[in-house]
Amino acid sequence: MKREEKLVKNTAIIGFGMLCTRGVSFLLLPLYTALLSTEDYGTVDLVNTIVSLLAYTFTLQFEQSVFRFMIDSRGDEKQQKKLVTTTLTTVTVSSVIGIAITSAVCSILDFKYLFYLIINILATVYTSIVSQIARGLDKTPAYTAGNFISATAQIVFNIIFIVGLRWNVGGLLTASVVGKVLCIVFLIFNCRLYKYISPKANDIKVFREQFKYALPLVPNTLCWWLINFSDRIIITRFLGTGANGIYAVANKFPSLFSAVTQVFNLSWTENAAEANSAQDRERYFSKIMNQSVVIIISAAACIIAAMPFIFRVMINGDYAKGYQYIVILMVAGVFDAWAKLYGSLFGAVKYTKTIMTTTIVAAIVNLTVNLALIKSIGLFAASVSTLASYVVITVMRHIEISKIVRIRYSVTNIVYAFVVLGIACASYYMNKVGASLAITVALSAAAVYKNRKIVFPILKNVPVFGRLFVKKGADNE
Repeated sequence: MKREEKLVKNTAIIGFGMLCTRGVSFLLLPLYTALLSTEDYGTVDLVNTIVSLLAYTFTLQFEQSVFRFMIDSRGDEKQQKKLVTTTLTTVTVSSVIGIAITSAVCSILDFKYLFYLIINILATVYTSIVSQIARGLDKTPAYTAGNFISATAQIVFNIIFIVGLRWNVGGLLTASVVGKVLCIVFLIFNCRLYKYISPKANDIKVFREQFKYALPLVPNTLCWWLINFSDRIIITRFLGTGANGIYAVANKFPSLFSAVTQVFNLSWTENAAEANSAQDRERYFSKIMNQSVVIIISAAACIIAAMPFIFRVMINGDYAKGYQYIVILMVAGVFDAWAKLYGSLFGAVKYTKTIMTTTIVAAIVNLTVNLALIKSIGLFAASVSTLASYVVITVMRHIEISKIVRIRYSVTNIVYAFVVLGIACASYYMNKVGASLAITVALSAAAVYKNRKIVFPILKNVPVFGRLFVKKGADNE
């Protein structure tokens, strides 16, 4: 299978599973905003923020290293067994130590949700590890199915726990654990991961190689957390949990966009690693980066243009105050996706130190701008600081990757993309439903036409749309 075909196929498979469930979760926003106070939703968001920080710290980023090295060891079951066993042993020891320290600190601080915090951390740690092992084994359909099961279970149990049992904060946090545990169980048995686990397969040499690759990614993860989630901590500290709830809901729209871009980036990470040894890697990397940036910006423009209509339908009550922050966060999401495309290239060539240094600088920018402006412009400080940090990391990574692989962009395509984005932002600030619908239709049509060489092949690989393409082809014959 050609590299482009595999990239498209994996993107379609991952996207179908992930975006179906994310879309349903997104549609439940009216339920959350109707039944939960801004304080409750802010509390859940804060706990999830801490979980994301600690979970991906406890893994020591071995989920990234096991995925990267298993790509190189495909076909070598003995080496794969060493990688899987060494990874699980390392992460288990690290998690036990981390949980003990976390419990002690939370007990001192009298943290109300310690139990929920711990079980969510453990569920997130092992979901991440097992999922990346499945991807490393080239089990993309199983990986997607696991995500689908997890997200679907979370949605179902959220409804049961919030609407039926009225558990509120505890309900949301418990549903998250249930979904992740089901994902872990499914992947273990579907991919027969137990075959790759043996105490005798622990290997110190494998550990050292993985540790060398993963070590720079630990501070990188901490800095991504600062960029993505320190906003919540600062908002809660200076403006209260209610303001954090409003910001969390506003960020749901950019988060959905990030989920879309992450679908492609998951496929691109594997594809770039496989293409790294090819003689034409510079041409190939440039081609994919050009196409990716244009389609990312086009998608963002369509979402922004539709926002005046979508927001009115989805959001209730005090949460409506979050409208004014969304467009800044959406533009920030464009640069976030762009930066992560570069991150995949650095991972492919195994220059993880560069990933770390660029993220550290961006985190410093985010924290500085946020703290400097939070008292004067309130919640705008969080969105502005996020945008600033993502622009910085994108520019820095472009400069650094050019020292290794030269990425050539089409000036025409980039100018087109940003003109479209500008039109969408103008439509957003007009805040007129009729105008936004018209502009959304026009931009969507333009986006599909401009990116037709990517969009149509992806749709052909999606189960529902694939049948339409087959039928059309058969009719033409």
